[in-house]
Amino acid sequence: MPGRRTRTQVPRGQTGNRYEQTIAELQSKVEQLSQSLQARSGARNGTLPTVNSPHGRPDVLTGAIGDRDTSFEGDSSFMTHSKQVTQAFEVSLASTPQIDVDDALSGAVANLHKALDSSNAPPLTPAYSVESTEHDDCHGLSNLPLPPSDMVLRLLKRAKVERQRIFDEVPALELTTVISHCQKVFFATEPYSIATFIIVNVSLVLLLRGLSEGARKESQIGHPELAQYLAILPKNVDHAVRKLPLVSTHSMENITALHLACSLAIESSIQASPWDLISTAARMALSAGLHRLARKPDDNEQRLKRITFWSIYAMDRSMALSLGRAPNIQDYDIQTDRLACPADIDSPMGPMLACWVEVGELQGQAYHQLYSAHAQTQATETKARAAEQLAVRCLEIQQRFRSQNAKLEGHYYEALQVQEIGFHSLLTMIYRMVPPADSNHPLQFGNQCILSARTALNLHNRAWAKTRAPNFYTEDDWRIFVHWSTLFSPFVPFICVFGNVIAQSDLQDLALLGEFVSTLQSAAETTHTVRKLHHACSSFHQIAKVFVARHSQHVAPSTTETEIPSTIWPSLDGSGDFTHDQLSDNMLSQHDWDLMLSEWDLGLGTIDARQMSSFLDLLPSTK
Repeated sequence: MPGRRTRTQVPRGQTGNRYEQTIAELQSKVEQLSQSLQARSGARNGTLPTVNSPHGRPDVLTGAIGDRDTSFEGDSSFMTHSKQVTQAFEVSLASTPQIDVDDALSGAVANLHKALDSSNAPPLTPAYSVESTEHDDCHGLSNLPLPPSDMVLRLLKRAKVERQRIFDEVPALELTTVISHCQKVFFATEPYSIATFIIVNVSLVLLLRGLSEGARKESQIGHPELAQYLAILPKNVDHAVRKLPLVSTHSMENITALHLACSLAIESSIQASPWDLISTAARMALSAGLHRLARKPDDNEQRLKRITFWSIYAMDRSMALSLGRAPNIQDYDIQTDRLACPADIDSPMGPMLACWVEVGELQGQAYHQLYSAHAQTQATETKARAAEQLAVRCLEIQQRFRSQNAKLEGHYYEALQVQEIGFHSLLTMIYRMVPPADSNHPLQFGNQCILSARTALNLHNRAWAKTRAPNFYTEDDWRIFVHWSTLFSPFVPFICVFGNVIAQSDLQDLALLGEFVSTLQSAAETTHTVRKLHHACSSFHQIAKVFVARHSQHVAPSTTETEIPSTIWPSLDGSGDFTHDQLSDNMLSQHDWDLMLSEWDLGLGTIDARQMSSFLDLLPSTK
């Protein structure tokens, strides 16, 4: 067409060289213009400041903050664009010789640079008062019970000569840090922060839990005393968390305290919300610039910051998907290098933690592409294609996880099992978006979804069977396992297997549900959150049993309830369970489902709940 330039075809191998030459020429010209501008303005004693960023770009665009401390807040869009425009103005001014750069102009530009320099900005002070985080009587922490100091000293001395499991599970926490914080609390010579108090109490919980039977005896801690300490320390953490100011500084101590408190909240029955804790920790980590750390291989402080950031990242991703919310930390805003083993984490669990970060990235993608508000507007075929791609990635990560951790055994067994259950739970959620090929039943899922769901339940039930082995699990170990395997990650497998029972009247799946419910019984007696989960799953199981019986009677009137194996059809009378008469034709309304679940969101989703309710409303009556 007229006026359009003819494009010259350049051989593929020469393209990179031409780009490099062009960039070099432009950089050379910018340097010459900058030198010319400085020479002209220097004659008038009005030197313009030079730009030290690489390739003539402002520091804010590089994103690396390796030399900055935790005061990093990020530049606003106005500041960023102002720096770019100022730099462009300097170059333009230098390339326009007819403009005389006098003292007034050069001074104005220098003042503008000074105003835009964040290092010259005064510290931010809120217009309202912020409660001090130092420990004093007004917080009520001084009145809280603590283990005896001599017992704590024995624990710390033992940790010096024998590596404790806490430092494998929480690699961002070092023994020197724990000792230093314990000294501040147990031998206080000056006020200490609430964050210090939280770190001490969580650390003691993890140290005590990691004691073997022989180590417990050597540390002179009896079973009653151990149970007492493990009861009061989480309560101390819960109390201290509630004393934290709404607006706290984003120091590493505060970030670490919130991260540790979140981990304890997940596995303990404290009232503090794990999501609130990890969300606050994530926002503090972003404000501190932990997502834009420059790699310094020999800097231990930077290494600990990277471990802390990626640990928060992984926890944030898992909880966000479980709760159906967008994660606090977005992948597109991260420049901090991933964790490397053994360079960053030299422990048996290092590869496992690095894999957890990969899984967190996948969980964020699954939420964005399959479950977010935007994803709900996409066509079923679009989500199905995305689900298949995500499943391939999940299987690749799982295979790599297995090969890297094949030699782990002993007390790492439960950590491996939790991760395996997490893989199949995530695969179940992903495959849920792939519609079944040969069924229009509202509660029927695809074959791959059902297989993943069954595997997750079987792994859980197999872990429960391990508890019956002598000296393998304690009741407290099993409770913690249930928290991490079914409450921390979205445990959708139970729902999908339940749907298959309703759609196919599958007796084996019904038995699988019943076995899973029985595994929750012991933990439900001591933990409120597991009790709620047990109640919801038990209700689903009872409904499935009643449905299978009614469906079999409708299809084959001569069939009796006794024909159903007793292992999956125990007597429903006199046990507080549902009976046929209690379930009318209109079995459960949407409001009834909400009440039964008791605020638990097991990944069912509002649409599926309505489908389930409307489908059960159509069940044939046996009256």
